[in-house]
Order: sequence, then C-alpha cells, then structure tokens
Amino acid sequence: MAIITKLDHFGRGIFYDTKITFIDYALPNEEVEYKIIKETLKYNVATITNLKKKSEDRVDYPCPYFLKCGGCSLEHLKYAKTLKFKQEKVAEILSKYANLDVKINVIANPSPYNYRNKISLKIWQGKAGFYESKTHSLVEINECLLAQDAINKFIKDIKYLHLENADVIIRTNYNNELLIDIKSQHIEHIDIDYLTKKHKIVGIIVNDKIYYGEDKFMEIIDKKLFQVSYNSFFQVNPYITAKIFALVSENIKPHSIVADLFCGVGTLGIIAAGKANKVYGIEIVPNAIKNALINKKINNSNNIEFCLGDANKVLFAIQDNIDTIILDPPRSGLSKTGKEAILKLLPQDIIYISCDPMTLARDLKDLNKYYEVKKVYIADMFSYTYHVESICLLTKK
Repeated sequence: MAIITKLDHFGRGIFYDTKITFIDYALPNEEVEYKIIKETLKYNVATITNLKKKSEDRVDYPCPYFLKCGGCSLEHLKYAKTLKFKQEKVAEILSKYANLDVKINVIANPSPYNYRNKISLKIWQGKAGFYESKTHSLVEINECLLAQDAINKFIKDIKYLHLENADVIIRTNYNNELLIDIKSQHIEHIDIDYLTKKHKIVGIIVNDKIYYGEDKFMEIIDKKLFQVSYNSFFQVNPYITAKIFALVSENIKPHSIVADLFCGVGTLGIIAAGKANKVYGIEIVPNAIKNALINKKINNSNNIEFCLGDANKVLFAIQDNIDTIILDPPRSGLSKTGKEAILKLLPQDIIYISCDPMTLARDLKDLNKYYEVKKVYIADMFSYTYHVESICLLTKK
C-alpha cells in the first residue's frame, strides 16, 4: 500500500519508495493498493488495484470513457483543484527551468464541459473514437463531453461518411455549423443528402480537396468576425479565447507598432490593431494568411499588414520600429533564429502566449537577460486535461 504525495505534470499520482512510482488516476493523500506494470532503472509505473482511502477532492467522473480514453486526465478531480494543479505546475516549471518566482494568475473556464470547437477522431475498421491512453488501441465513442453539442450530434451520425479507415477532424462555430476534414486512402460514398438534412454542414474536405460545400466558415469571438479555413489554426475554446483577446487588448499601448508572430488567421493582430498605430502579422500557413486578409477587411482593420512566411525569419525583414511583439508559437516554442530576431529588435513589450510551459520556461530563460516578467496568467483553455495555456507579459529592463 502507498500514500500518494502529489501529482506530476501529467496529472498522475506519485509516491516514493526505493524509486519514484507513477499511478494514473490517483490523487494526493489517497491510500492505494497497487500493481507495478512497468519497471525502469529510474521509475516505476503502477495501476490502482484498490482505493483504500479517497481524497476529499475526488469526484465521480461523468465520462464513460474516462479510464481508457487518452484525452482527459483530470475528470476525477474537483474543477477548482484542476486549476490549482495547473497553477502550481506552471509555477514549478518556471521556477525550476527559468529561475522565475512569480505569481500565477488564473483565468477559469466558465464552461469546463462542451467547450471544444474542434476534435480529431480516428476511424478504424469502421469504428470512430480516440486512442486509448499510451496505446494505438481504439476506444470507440458516441460523444465527447468536452466537445460542443453540434460535434457530438454529428459523431452519432459519423457512420454515414461510410469510412473504413480515416482521420477525421470536426470543427464547429458560433452558429453550430460544421467543417469536416477527412484524410483517407479510400472513400466509398458519403451520404451528403442525409447528413446535410440533419446537420449544418458548411463543407466536407477529403484529402485537402473540397468534396462538398466550402473549405472554410465564419466564427465570432467577442463581437469580432473571423474566417477560418479547415486547416488554419484557431483556438479550440471560444470562451477562453475571448478572455485572451481582452488581456491582449489591455496590454497594447496606444499608438504602438506591433508584430504578431505566428498570427494564424489574424485574431490577436486584429485585436491589437484596435489600439496600435500599425500591426504586422506573420504566418507560415498560406490558407491562414488568406483568412487573415479577409478578416482584416471584415473587421475594418486597415492598419494591419499580413506577411506569409516563417515568423522566426520574416521578423528580420520588417523595416519599422517595433515596440510590442505578440508571440503565440507552436508547442515547440521559439527557434534560435526567432529569439535572435527578437533580441536584435529589443521591443519594449512582449506578450507571450504558450501552450507548453516547458518550452515557455526555456524561452523566458533566454529572454531574461533583457526582459522582466511583469505578470503571468494561466487560462484554462483545455479543461480537465493536464494541458494549460499561459500568458506572460514581459517588459524591457
């Protein structure tokens, strides 16, 4: 028997004996009987065989796939405690890897279920679902409690795509419209008549070609209208995205010149353009830039210029006195070239939005020589998972 001391950064319970042991779905202060399922020189992995003493923070999880599906790891924990876990996780990572001791402000998700506007499903031998945690075994599902209702209604009819083996991405918007992106080597017949009668399908894209309708739709966030293509990046949680928009707007100084790196369809740059004199948005995905140019017109943001290319490199080419940089890089964070470009420009302010606290800490450590971290926020973009969105406000020393 063991007593769980804490959660690791992936939401697994931990206890120490002769070596550290990780146990999925165990919570701090719980007493568990366990079985070792993997041994290495440095650590063990175990499963619970008997939960002798439950944590007062444990709750009944509503999802029937929770113990198998690899999507969620914290549904058995009170929502407020999931926020505390993420707050402590980011604080610990920034302290250990960036030598930063800062207060972590928390932005909660007002709707921790049914918030996702996009999910990725695997179809294997005609069955649709997610991979089981740490495997390639399919967990067949007929709904995902994190997904918005329009997506879940479509999942129940996914058999009418008549797919044997495929990857399917389902996106929805403010109007419950759907964009379906399919990757498959073999398409038999998609029952368009049936599906379009039951669902608001804007488009179905098969292997990057339009099969039905359009390859893009419109989204509204905080009274701003955005065109989004099937393969353009857009945040999965509209509630939290609106909160981030507000935070960005609050921290753009009037009459500033802004560079929005990794700008996607132009959302943050368009928000910044409401206060800035000039904004430059840089993005490497062609469809996203096409969306951004449309979004610029829709939102009357005439003081923004979008550039197609690698943000880590194009920044060097901007001939202007950039005083604010907005960063929302991929999970890998900034490249060496990107950091060099930023440190060459030395803007007064940086707004760094990150979906990976480890790469965030690495980058902040490199920027620390010239910049002070004024505030750090975590936004619960990915409720009931161990993932967390961080927003750091930096100013030049």
